[in-house]
Amino acid sequence: MTSAVEELPDWLREVDVALAANPQLLLTGNLRDIVLLTLPPAPVPRMVSVVDALLHVLRTAGHTRVVVADPVDGAHPALDVNDGAATLIGNARAAAHGEDLLDYLPELLKAVVDATQPCCLIIDGASRLAPNNDFSDGALHRALITAHKLMVTAPRVKVPGPHRTTLYNTVIWLLDRESDLPHWLIGGELARVVSVPTPGLGERLRLTRILASSLPEIPDPATDPAEYDAVAARYAAQTSGLSLRSIREINRLAIDRRIKASDIHDAIRTFRVGIPDNPWQDPGLRDRIRQGPALLTEKVLGQPAAIRKSVDILIRSAMGLSGAQTTSSANRPQGVLFFAGPTGVGKTELAKSIAELVFGRTDAFVRFDMSEFAAEHAEARLIGAPPGYSGHNTGGELTNAIRQKPFQLVLFDEIEKAHPRILDKFLQILEDGRLTDGTGATVFFSETLLVFTSNLGVYRVDEHGERVPVVARGTAYPQVEQTIRAAVGDHFTKEIGRPELLNRIGENIVVFDFISDDSARELVGAFVDNVCGRVLTVTGTKVEVSKPVRDRLWEFACAKLDFGGRAVASTVESLLVNPLARALFETEHGDSVVVTDIIETHDGAQVMLA
Repeated sequence: MTSAVEELPDWLREVDVALAANPQLLLTGNLRDIVLLTLPPAPVPRMVSVVDALLHVLRTAGHTRVVVADPVDGAHPALDVNDGAATLIGNARAAAHGEDLLDYLPELLKAVVDATQPCCLIIDGASRLAPNNDFSDGALHRALITAHKLMVTAPRVKVPGPHRTTLYNTVIWLLDRESDLPHWLIGGELARVVSVPTPGLGERLRLTRILASSLPEIPDPATDPAEYDAVAARYAAQTSGLSLRSIREINRLAIDRRIKASDIHDAIRTFRVGIPDNPWQDPGLRDRIRQGPALLTEKVLGQPAAIRKSVDILIRSAMGLSGAQTTSSANRPQGVLFFAGPTGVGKTELAKSIAELVFGRTDAFVRFDMSEFAAEHAEARLIGAPPGYSGHNTGGELTNAIRQKPFQLVLFDEIEKAHPRILDKFLQILEDGRLTDGTGATVFFSETLLVFTSNLGVYRVDEHGERVPVVARGTAYPQVEQTIRAAVGDHFTKEIGRPELLNRIGENIVVFDFISDDSARELVGAFVDNVCGRVLTVTGTKVEVSKPVRDRLWEFACAKLDFGGRAVASTVESLLVNPLARALFETEHGDSVVVTDIIETHDGAQVMLA
């Protein structure tokens, strides 16, 4: 084999080997990408299509005729010696008395496979032959059973040259997925499946070294080769998960928008999310984060440690230092927070407040209740149903939300209730920063903040099936934090066997404390003030709640604080809002009233107004 073949990507080398052993090849995967080929004597790799790369391998192997066919343009010679391929196509059409590819494909298959000179057939877009995997069409079925028979009976032909090797006249199918051909055709040892992967770092680096020279304000490779190579290396590292074709388009985008070589990450981000503005580079973001502890403390009471830890993670994200200690993908989400602690202590409220703090708007927030995704099939709701299933063209709730608003906070509530298969999707998001939805489109999470919440470690189920507390209100915060962290670790490593997910979360676990009595008093005051403000807005009546009433509401709330702030809210609702609404509904009280007392009766609470 020549040195030119030895320089090929691994999948092309696999094709080269298979030509001598497999009468039919099925190529799947990254088929619409470009391929870099270094062909002597040219020192710079050329960018060619997958079909052109296959033609190079076939020509090098000794094939003198290659026919390329697709459902749109039919068959045409791509490599032809003495018009032999053109004659095969013409004879096949004449024998079938038809011009549509499916009409003459069986005859063309037989003509290629039985040819006495080395000849191959490449069927591009083969998945389009059978929409919805329906193989019952008469013409298509005849072509497939012809291909199956020829695969079993295919002869070998001699290759001209001094080595006199023999090869099959191979049929190469280019498919979206293996399942786009029937199992009886692709099964067995005669048909070989070759997967074309997305390019690795080495291939991306080869391309960026070529493309970077055209970027604005790029260092001269002749006078400053080290800096030029450094720019190309950063360029390649930041394009993880992208095809070479996409990198070429990013380069064109950077040139069009005059994006400097040192800012190539802006072109990459714009290509991924389609939005040139970047909230993470907003000059006002740092100022907002500096004020974060004070602003968040006003909205989430009694959680100073959780707020401080959350702000530290936001600072790291704003500085672009998330995951800086590793050499992993640069496409990971901007930040990850794992909120753990008792129910009703402000985990969801802090997530909403962080979204407003970072992105400057209240709608930069989407929440998923993971208790709704406890079944394996619920995965389809998040990313969309796979092809062939109902609704596969609509995408998923999660992927659609990120595609529509790439800059936002995504909250996954009660993550421990999600099915383990769904957790695998989170692993992909945390590691690679992307998901592929049911339509085949890639959605990038590189500009999002992810927040997971959990009640792990607060309660356990005893031998009688009863829910009993592991830590109780009043326990010192360091002990609460230690217990909950240990429970989170045990859940992911021992209970569900996903230690790698815990590793991706790392030290971003933020433990919330129980609501204290003092915090409960503040909450009661805030809720009561909200009630008074709402009454004034809706009815025009000014309501004041006396201090004894506020104290009594606080006492009732403290008796239920194991349920957190929700218990405070429900106490205010049942003892103040409901009876106050009833009293104002039944009697006219003028422009202002004062709630002086609360009386509990068998019919519920009543308020005394003055």
